[in-house]
Amino acid sequence: MDYDLSRDLALHEKFTILMVGFLIGLFVQDVGLVVMGVVVVVVGACWFLKKKWRGAISNGWMIALVGVLLGCLRLFVSDIVLEDDVRLLAGQEAVVRGCISEEVDVREAKVKYTVTQLCVFEGDVCVDRGGRILLDANRYPVFKYGDVVEVHGELVVPENFEGFDYQRYLARYRVYSIMSKPRIEKVGEGCGGKFFEKIFKFKGVLEGRLVEIFPEPSASLMAGLLFGSRKGIPQELMEDFNETGLTHIVAISGYNITLVIVVVFGLFGFLSRKVRVVAAVIFVAVFVILVGASSAVVRAGIMGVIALFAMYFGRRGEVFISIVFAAFVMNLVNPRIAVVDVGFQLSFLATLGLVYVSPLLESAGGVFGKFIKKVPVAFLIRENLLMTLSAQAFALPVILKSFGRISLICPIANIFVLPFVPFAMICGFFAVVLSFVPGGVWLSEIFAFAGYVILDLVFFFIGFFADLSRML
Repeated sequence: MDYDLSRDLALHEKFTILMVGFLIGLFVQDVGLVVMGVVVVVVGACWFLKKKWRGAISNGWMIALVGVLLGCLRLFVSDIVLEDDVRLLAGQEAVVRGCISEEVDVREAKVKYTVTQLCVFEGDVCVDRGGRILLDANRYPVFKYGDVVEVHGELVVPENFEGFDYQRYLARYRVYSIMSKPRIEKVGEGCGGKFFEKIFKFKGVLEGRLVEIFPEPSASLMAGLLFGSRKGIPQELMEDFNETGLTHIVAISGYNITLVIVVVFGLFGFLSRKVRVVAAVIFVAVFVILVGASSAVVRAGIMGVIALFAMYFGRRGEVFISIVFAAFVMNLVNPRIAVVDVGFQLSFLATLGLVYVSPLLESAGGVFGKFIKKVPVAFLIRENLLMTLSAQAFALPVILKSFGRISLICPIANIFVLPFVPFAMICGFFAVVLSFVPGGVWLSEIFAFAGYVILDLVFFFIGFFADLSRML
């Protein structure tokens, strides 16, 4: 049937098309001027054409082009450097006072701090400056979130290395200036938010308890699975993760949020689907707070909650608009997210997979359908498997591109390792929680032992496939 060009789209359809165009525009900034020219020409042509053709504008093409233009302009505006921006001091020695305003990133041999609320000393006067500075500092001493620090060092522009676009990576955090090995002096405290200060402190307590319960490297890997922390993971193990394309399991993203949802659905399998959705929303919110509520984790949590509400109401059409709207708002605030932030991409794709792929897998026929029907329904094993596969269906290309080489080993390693991850997270979670409960230590030890055995299997498969990949 021919499509009616004169049909006017509903308001929500127009807005959805505009938002999709905006997101596309973020990826085509380099041809923004071309897009602008096309928009001007099309607008002018449609305006002077006969009235019956003006309906084509409302049917999407014009709206999409305007959205693309707005996306280009938003990214362009974000690149404008104001005259008080600290990045203009690149190449100069400076004394800067500022606030440690993000979670402290403690690594094996160094610590990274993000400093904002800047002022730069010009003689005895401290002049306010905009922007952010990343401090690549010595391992000791370690300062904490909310400390006011005075930093002495050279401000430099981040340099790319070994094929890695470090400048682009830091740009997603709005960081354009760094100081390497600066001299840092604490001159105050309490400049951060009280809520996040308590959250980061609580997270540190939980990570400390993990170290007490699990031996290394199991403790560090469990901290990575539960909190996205990589600070204690040995370099050799991280190289194996990179080789097998499994780095994503220790980087909090849409995949980790999906795992939380899968675990909750499994634990509360005796309840109705709607009650499980509500429980999963609560657990996702708690998980986001426990892992530090960074911007990437919050974005992943929002995407996961949207997918859950889609399951609750059973309306896939509306949820697509919700997903696009969430992505639109996030990128309106920070237009670097969609293009650079792998965590956002994984969250977005995993959510789409949960909403759209899961029903297809449930009704699949052929060999796959026969295989699925043989998977036990007890303890929601089949449902959890379908949810995990659904999330991976869309996210796997990004995982392979961002975390490892595209080879046959990567998807095979994912198939063997990923099923163990939810069970490891369950064991680690209960081992830590029960260790704080009076009389629950023996239960904590049981979960810790089970978690240790599962992680030992994970280590085995990762090492095996990493060695196989190197041989190939």
